Amino acid sequence: MERLKTDMIEIGEGQKRIREGQREIRQKFEEIGSECRRLKEETINIAKQSDYNQVRINLMFSILKAREDNNIAHADHLTGLLRLVIFPSPFLFLILEISDFIINLANASYRGKHKLTNSK
Repeated sequence: MERLKTDMIEIGEGQKRIREGQREIRQKFEEIGSECRRLKEETINIAKQSDYNQVRINLMFSILKAREDNNIAHADHLTGLLRLVIFPSPFLFLILEISDFIINLANASYRGKHKLTNSK
């Protein structure tokens, strides 16, 4: 009977250690999950910044191209657009999705105005 009591005590202590180990593992998993969420958010922010930089670079290259073509009015128009692209902007996702479209639209807009001016 005495041996049974000591075995029961040892089993109880073993179960207590198991529960403590499970608690520690659960806590580590929560910490890892938290770190994953933080890293995911940081990755998204880096991607947004990269997209923002790409939009600005595209506009800058378009400005350089317009200046190279001695098209000062168009370069000025694109420079105005470049000033509008501010980070972080609530509309940045729209700008990022359509950056080439914006540049093409600006080019078309300028060409349309330029044609109207020439036809008068």
